[in-house]
Amino acid sequence: MFRHPSEFVTFKASPHLPGVEMYSARLVDHAFAPHVHDGYSLGAIETGVERFRYQGTDHLAPAGTLVLLNPDEMHTGQAEVAAGWTYQMLYIEPETLRAMTGGDAFFPDAATHDPQLAAAFRKTFGRMWNAADDLAFVSEFTHLVDAIVARYGRNTRAVRPVSVRETRRAAGMRRVLDCIEAHLDETLSIDTLAAEAGLSMFHFVRAFSASFHVTPHQYLQARRAARAKSLLAQRISPSEAAAAAGLTDQSHLNRWFKRAYGVTPAQYQQQIGTRPETAKRG
Repeated sequence: MFRHPSEFVTFKASPHLPGVEMYSARLVDHAFAPHVHDGYSLGAIETGVERFRYQGTDHLAPAGTLVLLNPDEMHTGQAEVAAGWTYQMLYIEPETLRAMTGGDAFFPDAATHDPQLAAAFRKTFGRMWNAADDLAFVSEFTHLVDAIVARYGRNTRAVRPVSVRETRRAAGMRRVLDCIEAHLDETLSIDTLAAEAGLSMFHFVRAFSASFHVTPHQYLQARRAARAKSLLAQRISPSEAAAAAGLTDQSHLNRWFKRAYGVTPAQYQQQIGTRPETAKRG
């Protein structure tokens, strides 16, 4: 699957707490294309150094660093050193975190060096991965995430006055995002999206890229990969997930899914236990 013999990516859907996925990986040569996760991405770097781009800025995450990404934020990922990097992540749906904390958390810092909490993350993650029952899993999960939210979470973003022009542009971009989400399974033209934003085609591309730090096409493909990932987790076949996500065929899905998440759709379903029964028999 990977060019380097020591590389691996493993997903595991929690059987004990809906809305939580666990992820463990070691990567050397593989570089993640810009992609998103629908929920929070909370993790720790175990060895090596990762470089990733998030909100228009490059971040370095050496061993002992916590990586704390908010939902629906585009990001990349690649090795900064020849040895690559090893890390573990928790992907948590917003509703799950909201039910746990009683509010919406926001993490202002994407990478923060905290060797003590990162070590605790890795140990707790191992216990969660092998938890035998709901009580064990939820106890470990609550203790770990409470510590992260208490130390690094914020309930609100910093607010500054915005102009009427900025307000209108933000509303236009919100319409663009809503349009993309509502029509992921269709062919979307740049003229349609520019019209939603109320801008000319070229002005729209510049404004969108400035707002979200990726091109409209990169955003669209990332959302399609995320839609497919959600469907694959519901035992939808890769070919059906490709069609529902607006990708031309299964090979197109394989290519984008691997670039975004490091595994093929079939490997992802095998790892989290959602392969359709017909595929298992085949």
